[in-house]
Amino acid sequence: MPGRPSYRELLEAIQEANRSFKNAFHEIGSWRSRDARGVAKARLALDKFHETMKPLFADRLALISKRLASGDLSFVDELLEFLSADIAAFRVGYAKERYYRQLKKMPLTEAQSDKLREIALARCASGEYRREDSELRRLMIRLADWDFLCRVDAIPSKPKSRIEGHKIRMMQVVLRNRQDLKARLVAENKLELS
Repeated sequence: MPGRPSYRELLEAIQEANRSFKNAFHEIGSWRSRDARGVAKARLALDKFHETMKPLFADRLALISKRLASGDLSFVDELLEFLSADIAAFRVGYAKERYYRQLKKMPLTEAQSDKLREIALARCASGEYRREDSELRRLMIRLADWDFLCRVDAIPSKPKSRIEGHKIRMMQVVLRNRQDLKARLVAENKLELS
């Protein structure tokens, strides 16, 4: 659909609008401030922030949620496009967390599973904490294979870094719940877990 912004563009716009609102509010410190111009500026920034969120949450994600709830799986690919946009924005972590939970119960094609594994690898290699990561790890219990575990292990990281923590948690969650992969790990003794 030409002219329709990508999920990345929508998330970047939400992130920027939220930053503008926070800066404006920080200038006044409270809605009860005597600075009428500052309060008006903060209210305007807040209204802009809410307007910026509508195209993503009220339009696109609401449609995906409605279709998925009715059993229409044709929107899984669009959902994966949203999940792959790795930008921290207001309320997005909660939405992604809910969608990862739903995906655990859905039939997925091999291409969709591959896309989710790529998202998980990117999150393991990230130095940022995101609330949706725990649900993504639980989803990987179902989707992980030996190649995925080897790729997680191969992600470069420094000891005691956040990336190392992401890798360890991913491996622990998957191996704790996948005895087939754990048995292969023991047999091949290839991966090192802390």
